[in-house]
Amino acid sequence: MIKKIVSSLCFIFLIGCAGTHLETKKQAFPAMYDERQPLSIVVVPAINNTTAVEASEYFNVTITEPLSNYGYYTMPVEIVRDIFLKEGVVDSSMIKGLPTSIFKKNFGADAVLFVTINQWDKNYAVLAANVSVELEYVMLSTDTNEIIWQYSTTRVVDTTGSSTGFILMDILNTAVTTAITDYVPIAKMANYQAFVALPHGQYSKLHRTDMDEGVVYKKLKEAATDDQ
Repeated sequence: MIKKIVSSLCFIFLIGCAGTHLETKKQAFPAMYDERQPLSIVVVPAINNTTAVEASEYFNVTITEPLSNYGYYTMPVEIVRDIFLKEGVVDSSMIKGLPTSIFKKNFGADAVLFVTINQWDKNYAVLAANVSVELEYVMLSTDTNEIIWQYSTTRVVDTTGSSTGFILMDILNTAVTTAITDYVPIAKMANYQAFVALPHGQYSKLHRTDMDEGVVYKKLKEAATDDQ
C-alpha cells in the first residue's frame, strides 16, 4: 500500500512539473519505432553556449560510446569535425538551418544529432561546490528533415572536498577538488542520463522492448535548426 501511495505521489509530481509530462517512449518519440528510426547517426561537434571553451571537447570524446551501446552506428566525431574544418566550418552553429539531406549525401547517415551545451559551470558556496552540465539534444532524419528525437538533461556533480574540521582548510580542499575534477566522466554521465530516454536502436538486443517505458519528456524551446 505504501509503495502504491509513493508511486502515485511521484506520478502526480512528475506530470505537475512545468513544461513536462509523462509519456511512454513510443508516445513521445513515435518516429523511433517505425521505418524512420535511423541505423546510422552523424553527430556534429557540440554547439557551446558557455564560457567553458573546453566543454565541447569533453563532450565530443564521450558521445560515441553511449550511442553505440544503445544500438546505433555513429560516425567518428573526430573525423566529422576534421571534415567540417576543411570546409571552413569552425562552429557547428554555422550549419544550423542547412537541409539535413546534406548529411545523407556526404556521410550516408540516416540521422544527424545536434547537441547544445547550455551550462558547464563550477559553483561554489563557501564549503560546498559542484559542477553542473546542461545539454540539449535534437536528432533529425536526413530523409525527411523532421525531428525524430529530442531531449534535455542537467547533471550536477558534487565536488566538495573532504572535511578536515578547519574551515579555511576545507575551503581550500573544495577549491582544489573542483579545479582538478576530471570532466570527461561528467560529460559521459550526462550523455547516459539523457540516453535513458533514447529508444534502443536496431543493433541493440533491447530493440523495440522499451516502447512502453515511461519518460519525462520536455519539448525544447529551440529547435536544432533555425529553419525547418
